Amino acid sequence: MFAFLYSVVLAIPVYVGDISALWSARGHAWFGDVLGRMVDGFSFLWGSAVMNEGYPVAPTSGWPTVVFVVLLVALVYASLRTASDGVYAVAGRVLCASVLAGGLTNLFVVVQTVLGIRGGLESLPTVIWAVPDDGIWLGLVVGVFGGYAAYAAAAFARFAALALHSERETDDPATATERGWPRAAQVATWGALPALVLALVGGFVWDYGPDADPFGADIDPRQAWVRLVWFAHASLSAPHNPHSLSGSFDTSVWLPRTLTSLVLVALVWLVVALVLAGWQRSGRPGGLCVVVQLWAVVTVLAGIVGLLEGALVPQDDFALASHYWALDTAAQGIRFGACFGWMTGIAVLLALRLSRGARTDVEEEVS
Repeated sequence: MFAFLYSVVLAIPVYVGDISALWSARGHAWFGDVLGRMVDGFSFLWGSAVMNEGYPVAPTSGWPTVVFVVLLVALVYASLRTASDGVYAVAGRVLCASVLAGGLTNLFVVVQTVLGIRGGLESLPTVIWAVPDDGIWLGLVVGVFGGYAAYAAAAFARFAALALHSERETDDPATATERGWPRAAQVATWGALPALVLALVGGFVWDYGPDADPFGADIDPRQAWVRLVWFAHASLSAPHNPHSLSGSFDTSVWLPRTLTSLVLVALVWLVVALVLAGWQRSGRPGGLCVVVQLWAVVTVLAGIVGLLEGALVPQDDFALASHYWALDTAAQGIRFGACFGWMTGIAVLLALRLSRGARTDVEEEVS
């Protein structure tokens, strides 16, 4: 699917402005802007014919394309190598793996840009606003189309197996899920702990002062990196910034992001528990697949939470184009998941190994 989409943008010039104007003329300007952002996601590919305002925007380096392709193949393979063959599960794993590949590619583009210019790390505050979304929307588009293709292929394989009277002895799904839910909930609690810790740490490292410039270069490189990757940041009490002119904090950033971070932690726990309960029916994948699948799931969840936050809590600077802010916060969430989501996978893997060892010891004592 990626090869097909790549060949299209290599051969056919695509004008982002025309896409936005087409839907704007139909009274759906927001949809045109969103669709244009998705199409513009292909512009960072080597040799891309995507045009923005009449000018080609293809990069001068092919490394981002190579990195994205390698990550896409590796992550999708690791997600599909072992696990259940349910059609929806297959489609979801392809979508999540593709989004994770886009988020990791985005971080690579930022690092490559910083190391390739004269300012080095000192230029990070300006770089993070200049190339904020390269790779992210490409991963989403490839994941949607690739997930649909994987769904169709898995459904065809399922129908073919039924036609050949292929039968497997399996437990009743409801019974297996009910039996495995307590253990899944316990392991999911360990899986949600890294997200909770990251949110609390983010509350310490994030600058809540109203004098901090969120959209400019008047911040130091350390704070620029924090703003780039630390989507979840929660402070349990109202922070006080003695260095600000008013001696107060920015409520518009602190309160909604604290609530959003808590929602993200709760969603991570719930979805990880559901995934683990599903593994009770179909069999748990290998260790690497556990880490990759949950890493990708956290990345998608963070992106969804960011999208909802941007849509429900728009900023004054984006009052006339709130959908742009929603897309920006979604990108922040995906970067956060790509940077830190592996911690959830590692925590769940360790919890599974420890709980399996404890359960084996109990079974030996009983026998």
